Amino acid sequence: MDHSATEDSDCAFCRIAAGSAFARIIHEDQDTLAFLPLRPVTSGHALVIPRRHIRDLWGLDEATATALTRSVLRVAHAVRAAFRPTGLNVVNSAGASATQSVMHLHVHVVARYEGDRMGNFWPPSPPMEPTGLDAAAEQLRLAVRAGRGRPSAEQQDGQEGEMSGAETAVEQ
Repeated sequence: MDHSATEDSDCAFCRIAAGSAFARIIHEDQDTLAFLPLRPVTSGHALVIPRRHIRDLWGLDEATATALTRSVLRVAHAVRAAFRPTGLNVVNSAGASATQSVMHLHVHVVARYEGDRMGNFWPPSPPMEPTGLDAAAEQLRLAVRAGRGRPSAEQQDGQEGEMSGAETAVEQ
């Protein structure tokens, strides 16, 4: 299948999906591709991407999300069968401040072992006050009710990851 119409020539993951860059591919289907990262954190660390260039989670449509989730699940079961880890992380980072280094949506499937190089995923911190939790829950309820729980038309038309003024207001 030719995916060149939906690839970004500056994107390393698009080049992998198009077959013009090397990767250790472990699974592929019509919509997704899974391969080993160049610097895996553990044995059993894989990346799963949509073939079509989508910048980040905020640009993901539901049909592609379904295909991506199906492949993540398939890879997770393969990791378990092949490596017998004692745990598993499924991680997506959206945006540079969340440590997204390749601006093509990707999901890390990471086999975890006691004392592995990845370390503690969550930093220790004091819990948020109940009033802060209540306020955050209300902001999220309002955003979902206002229809902001789905990609906007702009995001589906290729402006993934950008927030409209209304979404910015909810964020504040």
